[in-house]
Amino acid sequence: MTIQKYEDWMRPQVVALFDMEYATGAAEFDTLFGKFYEQEFQSKECIRIVAVDGERVAGFQSFFYWPVVIEGKEVRSYQSGNSLVHPDYRGKGLFGKMLNYIHEPGSGFNAELLIGFPVEASYNSFMRNGWKNPFNLQWYIKPMNPILSLFSSPEAQLRRALGNRQPENMSADNSLVYVAQRADFDRYRFGYETGDFYRYTFEKEGKKAFFEMKAQRRKRIIRELVVGKFLTTHANEEFIREAIRNLLQEVKRRANFTLISFAVNSTSESLKGVLTDMGLRPIEKKIYFIAKGPLADSVKDWSNWWMFRSDIDTW
Repeated sequence: MTIQKYEDWMRPQVVALFDMEYATGAAEFDTLFGKFYEQEFQSKECIRIVAVDGERVAGFQSFFYWPVVIEGKEVRSYQSGNSLVHPDYRGKGLFGKMLNYIHEPGSGFNAELLIGFPVEASYNSFMRNGWKNPFNLQWYIKPMNPILSLFSSPEAQLRRALGNRQPENMSADNSLVYVAQRADFDRYRFGYETGDFYRYTFEKEGKKAFFEMKAQRRKRIIRELVVGKFLTTHANEEFIREAIRNLLQEVKRRANFTLISFAVNSTSESLKGVLTDMGLRPIEKKIYFIAKGPLADSVKDWSNWWMFRSDIDTW
């Protein structure tokens, strides 16, 4: 068994592996694979790792460039994702070996920070590999217009109100740690993302709040609006409260969604407090957040890490 960098001849096998596991459709995943890894923004930055048994691909793991801002400066950060081991090779420690490949001198990989949002099946493997789990993203929900949503098209209503999202540059308060909001990063992500997305800004007295949202349908009749990102130029609680209140009012007025949801840092008492005050309630659902690297080792307080649902590559 060899752990090495991905080569182009492996692509059909990698695509087949993901199609077998997730029923993605081979053609669809092949297209996504190209848009995700081989566009200019990502192609020279990401590292794709494979476990190969002779000429058979036994596993795939990748780290892709995902800029994070700390104290107002971008750091060299990568997100772990698209991790998969072929069923015939599970239980042999391949996943851990692929994770360790980036630490080998020959990998040519250099990062200040690694982040991830693993599923339950891979969480323990990351923990054994020395990753930290300093917090999780806790889900909060609030009913909006549940009856009217049965007779409406809230996705179209909100599209008419807000229009199509556009690439945007924005810097948030320097006290916050967040995934960078850059126009070139937007253009890269817009190239592979699918769904109904929206953006909304609230501005007052020189302060600005930015929201990214996505419509989601569950169990056929539940029309959910997920707030996937929230940034603000001023991180004082009063302005945060006013911005979220304004968003909730505007969404309820303009579109008949069943409910609205946020997933926020479970150690951020201020954010959780504002959401609770705005009538959102926590549910028994979370997303793991993990981190590794020199910068992660130096963090004493994680409560100012504003990570949200859209910061995951699968947004």
